[in-house]
Amino acid sequence: MHPTAEDRRQHKRFHIENSVSVSPHGVFQVIDISKGGFCFKCPPYTPISDLWETDIVTSVATLEGFPVNRIWVSMTENSTHAYLPMSVGVKFGRLTQDQDTELSEIC
Repeated sequence: MHPTAEDRRQHKRFHIENSVSVSPHGVFQVIDISKGGFCFKCPPYTPISDLWETDIVTSVATLEGFPVNRIWVSMTENSTHAYLPMSVGVKFGRLTQDQDTELSEIC
């Protein structure tokens, strides 16, 4: 039997509601977050650069100035050939001790 994607992950993912990423690209809904990075949704064809800093606003904390690196982008269409929101996965860059502590409070 093969391990599941969740079993292969280095960091456990946490689904969080009512959370957004605020960056130069816009304000987007965060789907999940882990100690290693997070995933968010954005409109189709939104240009997302490779590296940037983002703030993550949740109901329990605001994480400011977190460096991120785009890892993957997924875009699908529905049965009427309309494109659905893109999902984007990013990993965190080098975090400060304070940022790491703040992240630990929600993960």
